[in-house]
Amino acid sequence: MSGDGLGEQVKLVSSLTRSGSSRGQSDSVVNSIRLCLDDAGWQVGGARIVYEDLDDGSEERGSWDPELEAANARRAAADPDVLAYIGTLDADAAPYSIPILNRAGPLLMVSPCNTYPGLTKPVSFAPEQPEVFYPTGKRNYARTAMSDDLQALGAAQWAREVGAAGVYVLHDEEPYGRGVAEPFAEACRALGITVLAGPEAITRRAADYRALANRIRETGCDLVYYGGIIQSGAGALWRDIREALPAVRLLAPDAIFERAFLTDAGEAAEQTLITFGGIPPALLEGEGPRFYERYKRTFGLEPESYAASTYDAVTVILKAIEAVGRSDREAITEAVLATRDHKGLLGRWSFDENGDIDLSTITRIEVRDGKFAYLGTAELSPGLASRSAVR
Repeated sequence: MSGDGLGEQVKLVSSLTRSGSSRGQSDSVVNSIRLCLDDAGWQVGGARIVYEDLDDGSEERGSWDPELEAANARRAAADPDVLAYIGTLDADAAPYSIPILNRAGPLLMVSPCNTYPGLTKPVSFAPEQPEVFYPTGKRNYARTAMSDDLQALGAAQWAREVGAAGVYVLHDEEPYGRGVAEPFAEACRALGITVLAGPEAITRRAADYRALANRIRETGCDLVYYGGIIQSGAGALWRDIREALPAVRLLAPDAIFERAFLTDAGEAAEQTLITFGGIPPALLEGEGPRFYERYKRTFGLEPESYAASTYDAVTVILKAIEAVGRSDREAITEAVLATRDHKGLLGRWSFDENGDIDLSTITRIEVRDGKFAYLGTAELSPGLASRSAVR
């Protein structure tokens, strides 16, 4: 793993949900990886780059599969040419691969999409995290997506601005969903918004949510917040809540900021408020607009939300491999985690001591006429952000 040079080739592996309704989002990640490798001429440090696009999803589940994700990690760990693992798409899949890769060098893992806080920092409802994911005691994971404790603060600020007085907080009981719903409820309380119920777990993939919608109506809430993925039942949940409470505001985080949600929820998606931790490709500045136009020209469609964070992730991986100059997984991992003041598509950013990107801009989005409409960006309130560790 730590030879004198890079040899003839180095491998990058991605593990993403390539099956099911998340295919559009993962296509965007893969396309951005390829654009970045095109720009590098598929060479780094004199070695040829080989890229493997692995699937951790199945049509049967309609989402990621724990066994497939673990198998992908073992495959990458066993191949000495693999120097970085890009993924996962779903944060709930990451705990199945991080420990495997941690024991393999450790082998670097960078996600442009994962937002669950417990992957990198303590959470109150899982005191064993994040240490349980790093059996060697060394960190091998970083992400170019904002963690959800911060995104939740931005959502709570927005809820107050739109006049929410009482909120009902839901999640899908998975780490990602709970990891954004819990800090949202805490931030609401800090801002003087009454949490009338929750955070409460929904029944994933239920046939309908009419009974839940009726309970929500009885509380008299004026905003419902859902933390969870589309595949847990978001479409049916939205339809039943809209039927029971036509005027209630629906607010959700970045997991539903993909075209699959618009298809799944249909007309019920209209006027949904969505937060995205960071800046989506269409709103990028600097080199961003050129990337955005090039992506559309190359692939014939708009890049989805994590295209730019993917490009930046691959860029810092290649810079680290170039700087280390040898097939040393541990040294490459350390070089990436030491990234400071990188000037990328997302702006100028660094990884903090946890491997989290240090940006603090939230994008506000609303579903209008079956499309995502950008309402602008907002910075996190400094007072709240300083208390953002998930306790």
